[in-house]
Amino acid sequence: MNAVENQVRELVEVELTSANERFPQFHSAHEGWAVILEEVNELSAETALVEKTANELWEHIKSNKPSGVIEYDADWVGRYAINAACEAIQVAAMCKKFLEMEGKR
Repeated sequence: MNAVENQVRELVEVELTSANERFPQFHSAHEGWAVILEEVNELSAETALVEKTANELWEHIKSNKPSGVIEYDADWVGRYAINAACEAIQVAAMCKKFLEMEGKR
């Protein structure tokens, strides 16, 4: 089990509470699906940036670039990973919101 899974589950609840304060419940399964898909697309975009930048980091390591370049790449991989984690939390929160609409939670 991941060392931070419980905290992530708590963050999903925080995100869901915030979303529920700002936006009404989904009006239909179609709307819920569209919101989930939007969040999945944002997660995918951030994940792509993690992968692209991690590949650039590896290429720079292999070609013995200066440490400043490598550190810059590593910093951005980490930033994009945090963004991806936030998007994944939003996906999970919107899935919970969807299940609440369906009376499943």
